[in-house]
Amino acid sequence: MQHRPSRTGDGSWTLLHEVHGEGFHAREGAWTQALLRYARECRVRERAEELSRAGATRFRLLDIGTGLGLNLAAALHELEGLGLVLEVEGFERDVCVPLAALELPPEEGPAGPFVARARAALSSWLDAGAPSGAWIEAHGLRLSMHRGDARAMLSSLPLEPRFDAVFLDPFSPKVEPALWEVDFLREIALRMAPEARLSTYAAGSAVRRALHAAGLQVGLGARVGAKREGTLASHASGLPPLEPRQARRLRRPWP
Repeated sequence: MQHRPSRTGDGSWTLLHEVHGEGFHAREGAWTQALLRYARECRVRERAEELSRAGATRFRLLDIGTGLGLNLAAALHELEGLGLVLEVEGFERDVCVPLAALELPPEEGPAGPFVARARAALSSWLDAGAPSGAWIEAHGLRLSMHRGDARAMLSSLPLEPRFDAVFLDPFSPKVEPALWEVDFLREIALRMAPEARLSTYAAGSAVRRALHAAGLQVGLGARVGAKREGTLASHASGLPPLEPRQARRLRRPWP
């Protein structure tokens, strides 16, 4: 068992990796991080409302580092009542992570029903014995999980239809450096809808420069818990601006 349960500051649960010591979520609050850092920073509800008015029936999410399913739950929370199906392409290297998530205590409070649905969908996918990349429909979402090296698998996905949001939530660059390299980020950018947002907890200049080199506008992510800031990226303008010194770093020649 490489993962140890840990209760976070807002009462929600996460896992700690016993080898390198990193948690899947901020200690201040796993649910808070999922909702504020990912679902709301990516404007999931606002974007879904725009899609619904245009006659769309689904919201497409690219979820890099699906982990415990809390980010999926946060997206379900934001889509509640809009009538759109959440369609997710999820990437997780280690199938032991969602399996361990299913052993965590049920979440309480507003997160509870949505976390239960997300984990039930992950359980259905695992119980079906579906091969990597196969689709299932369960518990109000359409889910395809990819196991293994995300770099190889993402490049095999079609360029259309594009994603309406991207949650970039793997382990840190020091633990999983390949998922922060410009070639991988460029593959993500190619599959993002024009108005889609990517959100990540990482705020280092190397990550931001790689996102910029991948062809995306880069902006300032909100502070969540003790984390000073995160990072947003999009093809569209209008992101919260970086500080001038940080913006100048983006313009340096790559690499």
